[in-house]
Amino acid sequence: MDPLYVWFLFIHVAAAFWVAAGIFGSAVVRVHGRRAATLAERGLAAQLLWRLHTLYTLPGLVLAGLLGFYLVTAGGFRFGEIWVMAASLLYLMMFLSTLFAVTPALLRQKRAAEQAALSDEAVPRLELALADRLPGILSDVNALIVLVLAFLMVVKP
Repeated sequence: MDPLYVWFLFIHVAAAFWVAAGIFGSAVVRVHGRRAATLAERGLAAQLLWRLHTLYTLPGLVLAGLLGFYLVTAGGFRFGEIWVMAASLLYLMMFLSTLFAVTPALLRQKRAAEQAALSDEAVPRLELALADRLPGILSDVNALIVLVLAFLMVVKP
């Protein structure tokens, strides 16, 4: 086995763990933010969600995806195999939902939390932004996709 392939495989697995840390960590922060007693705690949860998303989920998602597609071709697998097509489709769904739905919603929540911290007039905007359930739902779907992708990578049916 090529040593470069082994290194890329190691980095791919590390990036997959990086993504999983961001997605599953976000689920924990989101639950605590929902149960928060004060609006300031909910705003802090929104800022933490944004930080987890930008430090863990986005970079890990891009790196794991790029290396994953490289490893398919370098490992001698074909894109016509069912498990490769399923993994590619799931990754594409996760990537697009994260990039075009979760990221803008979390950015709106973070900005609303920052404005609410500076002014009491922005509090209704924060409550409206935090009431949006779509980023949480999509993040939970992404967590399920990560589990299915891990299964597909390990079993390779």
